[in-house]
Amino acid sequence: MKWWLVLFTACAPSLQVTRTTRPALHDAQAIAVAASGPYALELVAGVRAKVGSRAKVEACVLGCPPVGLYASVSLTPGPHEGRVLRTCQLEVYEGPSWMNPTKKRAELVRSVDDLDGCVKVVSAALLEPSTDVVRLPLDARGVLEPMARDAAQGKLDEARAALLGLLEKDPNLAGAQYDLAVIAEARGQRDEAVKGYGAARRSQPDEWLSAQLERCP
Repeated sequence: MKWWLVLFTACAPSLQVTRTTRPALHDAQAIAVAASGPYALELVAGVRAKVGSRAKVEACVLGCPPVGLYASVSLTPGPHEGRVLRTCQLEVYEGPSWMNPTKKRAELVRSVDDLDGCVKVVSAALLEPSTDVVRLPLDARGVLEPMARDAAQGKLDEARAALLGLLEKDPNLAGAQYDLAVIAEARGQRDEAVKGYGAARRSQPDEWLSAQLERCP
């Protein structure tokens, strides 16, 4: 990404949104799990025991079957403040094959006391929804600047009305569609937000806006 895009993102007005992400196994019938490190076999067996009621767990050794959803797990001991603390790591992604991931679904690095602790946090990441609070930059370029500033200052109704006015004149103004979607998501109106992000994607967004939309539902 160009340096000026990074600078604009850092300086742009933003809104805080709370996102609940569906669990990785919400709609999956199978997941291929590969583990590395000294606890590899125990990790796969533990995850299979915890997750087996929700999905078929395929263990990967020399290669994973093309099931569409894949997890990589490891548990590494290491020194920490005079004692041994184990680090549990997980990456979950989807794609046509193990070697060709297309989308990351989950990631964690967690300190745990033992093998069972790692199995528990990995299983929870696969089976339970997660809630995160993030700040999304608004598109404040050109004619959108006053609406973005109003939204960032909490004047959401005023910003929304002005953005809708812009869209009456130019229905394909991607930045206005995106800002409306961010406002909707900040208000907890997920369905409206998803609709707005979709409209922005269809309106030929530029490089900066496309990068923001990659983070949106």
